[in-house]
Amino acid sequence: MKKTLYFLIAVLYFVSCKPDEPKVKYVYEPNPHYKWGYAEFYGAFYDEYNINNNVLSLSLFSDSLEVKDGNLTGLGQYLYIEDIFVPSNDTILPEGKYVSDSTGKAFTFYPGDQFPVDEFKIDVGAFMYYIEKNKSFTAMKQVSRGSFTVKITDSAHTIDCDFVLSDSTKVTGSFTDTLPHFDFTSHPAGVKRHKIKLAL
Repeated sequence: MKKTLYFLIAVLYFVSCKPDEPKVKYVYEPNPHYKWGYAEFYGAFYDEYNINNNVLSLSLFSDSLEVKDGNLTGLGQYLYIEDIFVPSNDTILPEGKYVSDSTGKAFTFYPGDQFPVDEFKIDVGAFMYYIEKNKSFTAMKQVSRGSFTVKITDSAHTIDCDFVLSDSTKVTGSFTDTLPHFDFTSHPAGVKRHKIKLAL
């Protein structure tokens, strides 16, 4: 009887010490196709910081994403690059290769970061937003480094992305369509932030 009891105790011990099953990591779409987007032109927004290059922002949306009354609805990926630097004579996103860099030189863009303001931190630079059916997987990730290239054919922009995110995952992505540009140079300094509301 004692031997049986010891055996059962030993079995229970080894079962209880069994390592946890590895959790399956949720995989986001690594190569989204962006269906629509737009650019916003801010002119020499950082002129007071001795950066004379013009600045644009870029928003690209995949799958069923759309903006209604300032709110992002649907599912997919939203790429937002806040500060893209172009030569001072350009008012649209010109052809070329853009690399992540914090210098403000032409054909660069600021990587994603959090900028401290008083007791808060605001998101600046480049970000990828994942809007998923299972809301627990909806997430925002910084674009830490990488590049994107722009080609223009007739009235269409072709944009190909090659990014590394803040969690070290690699994301590519592509867009080919007309890219509307909106002029925000008359807006007062400090309003250059995307106004799309995100439920994260």
